[in-house]
Formats: sequence, C-alpha cells, structure tokens
Amino acid sequence: MNWKKVITFIAITYSISWGIWLPLALNDNFYFGWKISQWNHLLGGLGPLLGAIMTTLIFEKRVGVVAFVQEKLFGRVSLKWLLIGFGMPIVFFLVALLFMVLTQGEWVTLSELGQNDKLPVTNALLIWLMWCFFYGLGEEAGWRGFLFPAFAEQYPARLSTLYVVCVWAPWHIPVFFYDKDLGNLGISGLMGWLIGLVCGSLLLGWLVKQANWNLWPVILWHGTFNFFTTSDKIDPRFPAVMSALVILVALWIARKYGEHLENKTAQV
Repeated sequence: MNWKKVITFIAITYSISWGIWLPLALNDNFYFGWKISQWNHLLGGLGPLLGAIMTTLIFEKRVGVVAFVQEKLFGRVSLKWLLIGFGMPIVFFLVALLFMVLTQGEWVTLSELGQNDKLPVTNALLIWLMWCFFYGLGEEAGWRGFLFPAFAEQYPARLSTLYVVCVWAPWHIPVFFYDKDLGNLGISGLMGWLIGLVCGSLLLGWLVKQANWNLWPVILWHGTFNFFTTSDKIDPRFPAVMSALVILVALWIARKYGEHLENKTAQV
C-alpha cells in the first residue's frame, strides 16, 4: 500500500469537493446573499473521481490513468451484478413502500420521487442520471475505485471498507451546513447516519469486489439509492426504512462472505 498516493488522493478530493461546497455552506449560514448555482452541490460529488484520476496521473502518469479507466469502467462484468446494483435499491424502496402502506396507510406520489431543491432539474429521468453521474461515478470512482482497493492491498477487505468510511464520512462535513436534512439530524440521527455509512461501505465494497472491480454495479446502486432517498417531498421514514435494509443486507454479507468478502462455500 502506497500511503503517499492515499494521502495525495484525500488531499485532492477534499480540496475539490470542499472548495465547491464551502460557498454554499457560508452563504447559508452567514447570509452573504451570493447567487450560487444549483450545480454546485452536484459538482462537489466529482471530487473523489477527480482525486483518483489526478493522483493516478501524478504517480503513474498517463498510462496509469488509461489502465485505471479501462479496468474500472470497461473491464468485464457479469450482467448479474449490474442487475443487482440497479435492482437492489429499487427492491429496498418497494419494501419501504409496502411497510409504510401497511403501518401508516401512506403511499408516495411517484412524481415526487427524486425532487430536491438542490438540483437544477425536475425531470425524474434526468435527476436519476445526474445522481448516477455526479454521485455514482463521481463518488464511486474514488471510494470504491481507488481508496478501497488501496486499503485492500494491506488489510482484509471487510476492514478496508471501515477505513474507507474514515475518509468518506468527514468528506460530507460542509454539506451538513447547508443541507437541512443532514443539518437537522441531531446526535442520535448522526449516529444512525454513520452506521448506515459503515454498512453502505461494506455493501458497496462487497459489490465492487464481486464485479471484479468494475464500477458500474456500484455506480448504478449509488445513483439509484440517492434518487429514492434524497427527495425533499417524500416522508423521511422512506429513506429511514431503506437505510435499515442496507444495514440488514450488510450484516448478511459480513456473515456469509467473511473478512475477505468472498463466498465461504462457493466461488461467486
């Protein structure tokens, strides 16, 4: 494991994302009256992607960047894992919907899915594509494409997913100062968010490993999960139930796949 590469990646990633998000945080808390584009929130999500590319360029030159892109985006991946990556958040949402209907008698208006005042569009398909690009590709290229494999060179995969969270969680800090949902979590809510992030890191680490390090399954998972959980207009209990399902699946993965996130009984 090359710690210089890891530290360089973290420094570049934080500099880019925080540099884009800080004006939003400052404007929201000190009322400067700045007119800040709605694209800023989305653009900040590209920090990990740019951090991975720039770090690879620094240490491995152009040939390393080409190899990184080929392996992570154009490497062979089974259709099974693509379907799992795309379908799992949809199943989570349907289970959450069923739970809310049975316990609260509450449906969700489909036109409200994905609607968020931080986004510059309202079309559902465009919103999903934006989440997949800016936070699916943008985040996963860094966390699961660069950082997780780097840690996994030295530590067991399951432990490596926890180390990823140590970088991934603080990366969100500026967002807490302008996003009302994160900003209003409170102590108990923050602990729940951290537990969800730990379990999400395990789930996504497992998924990218099963896909032979191809990023498309985790890109689809991340973008689709965000689409269902970040709407300003749906009951916050929907994303809470979905996060609980992430925790349950992560616990199953930890038990079935062990510390190396490999099937104990059969080759997957």
